[in-house]
Amino acid sequence: MLLQKKIYLLFIALLVGIMNVQAQHYPVNYFIAPMDTPLYLSAPFGSLRDNHFHSGMDIRTFEKEGLPVYAVADGYVSRIKVSAVGYGKAVYINHPNGYTSVYAHLLKYEGTIASYIKSIHYLEQKFELDNFPNKDLIKIKKGEIIGWSGNSGGSTGPHLHFEIRDTKQEESINPELFGITGVDLYNPTLKRLVVYALNNNRTVVQHNIAINDNNSIKTDSGTLLLDTLTIAKGATGFGIEAYDYLMNEYKTYSIYCTDFFFNQIKRFSYRIDRVNFAETRYINTHIDYDLYKRDGYRIQKCFLDDGNKAQVYPYIRNKGKVLIDDTLTHTLHFCIGDFDGRSYTFYAKVKANNKTAHSETPCNDLVWYPNSKQIFKRDGITISIPEGALYDTLNPCVIVTKPNLTGILSYAYKIHSSNTPLHKSIAIAIDVDTATIASSKLLLASIKKDGSLTAAGGEYKQGKVTLLTSNFGTYTIIADTISPTVKVLRLNVENELSDTTKLLIKTTDNMAGISDYNGYINGTWILLDYDAKNDILQYDFDEKTKFNQKQELNIIVNDKKGNTTTWKSDVIFKK
Repeated sequence: MLLQKKIYLLFIALLVGIMNVQAQHYPVNYFIAPMDTPLYLSAPFGSLRDNHFHSGMDIRTFEKEGLPVYAVADGYVSRIKVSAVGYGKAVYINHPNGYTSVYAHLLKYEGTIASYIKSIHYLEQKFELDNFPNKDLIKIKKGEIIGWSGNSGGSTGPHLHFEIRDTKQEESINPELFGITGVDLYNPTLKRLVVYALNNNRTVVQHNIAINDNNSIKTDSGTLLLDTLTIAKGATGFGIEAYDYLMNEYKTYSIYCTDFFFNQIKRFSYRIDRVNFAETRYINTHIDYDLYKRDGYRIQKCFLDDGNKAQVYPYIRNKGKVLIDDTLTHTLHFCIGDFDGRSYTFYAKVKANNKTAHSETPCNDLVWYPNSKQIFKRDGITISIPEGALYDTLNPCVIVTKPNLTGILSYAYKIHSSNTPLHKSIAIAIDVDTATIASSKLLLASIKKDGSLTAAGGEYKQGKVTLLTSNFGTYTIIADTISPTVKVLRLNVENELSDTTKLLIKTTDNMAGISDYNGYINGTWILLDYDAKNDILQYDFDEKTKFNQKQELNIIVNDKKGNTTTWKSDVIFKK
């Protein structure tokens, strides 16, 4: 136990030393905080998300919108992006020291930024924009209000998403390295240990243990799993479910770093200081993707799959894998840390027997390799897999069925398992007979486990409907011949609107999804903000809006298969 305590203290010293080195590499007094409220975080930098590591810090606004957002340093606006999804309304500011700050999910812009982007909206007559102003056009001073916090784009609640990027490398860096620190008052913890057999490139779960007071004990050096785990001989890997706590001990957040030791020798380190956007999808092999899809929790592997090229591992020995070829008792421990140096240490023991871990038998002799291109053709389907799409060698299953589902126009093709991740998009092409339906209306849909259909997209070309997708699953052909719905909200029976600030329009599409939309008042184009997650188009009244008089309102909405709905009527905006 004395040795374990020494290792624990060594880990703390190493963690503090690494943080001091980090601080020396980044200007800690150059930037101010982007908000004047305490930085309570709803998500820290590097959080584990679907298909990506979180590239910024999410600052809580306590369910409020419209709080001031400040430029963190002098610079110029290099990009303004407006989208119904993703970052929503976002501003990018380049700074003289080689970094770019990013402010996303804004409610609205302020000052010169607001007037500039509004003019671009009307010039191009569209809502979604990705604009790159000349560097001399919009100069920004440190502490200047650039916008107001909101909930735009793909945000699931009001907050500010804030990033600091390396301008040249286009890598996002943890803002806490620059002294913009979130409130963090509690230690991290480990909730679950998973042990894997790694023989023959097949990962087999040998143990999946939820850590609790019944199977572990707290010591001066850390938490110890009481039972010695029996495992199969051979290559072995370990994974953990671990969390940090910030403001209380019930809301969990992703951890900052992990060190894994086997027999007191370090084998693996994970530390999330920077996110390379070209590599962020490697999160799907950093975690146990299958367990996440099936059970909803993320196990972080403390070993590397062959296809994992993420640069978030400062130390790796033999890819974190250990070879156990004896029946001796071996010790392992994990040191989990947060950015402020708080830590949690967990110990366990394992002992191998003479048995071999068995994986599932492949459904056929077909093999797909990660480092080569594959073309698969069978029974009316063609699957094209580019080099680098797979994380590891795969024995895929492709099953053809004819389900009894209303509206489908082809066989259903189950392509391997949706619990197997893809790093790049693959192309799925299904043969179709278009004798009874317009080919322009065709697309692919995925069939869920409950038998429901979800539009996936795709286009008809040369007798096939082809889709680029980053998900395995079950696909079939459907047609979308139904136009979107359009409803102007809050109009009374006389088509009068009493809301004096905005016009709201509900628009939905049953299949392919909304493609584009336009609004006109007396034949003049108006700017409609699109809130895709709530299916709302919004026109904010301004100095040009006319009140208390009849005027023609015309709303035109198209879906992605060319189905159009036009709503036209005389309305009166009351004031």
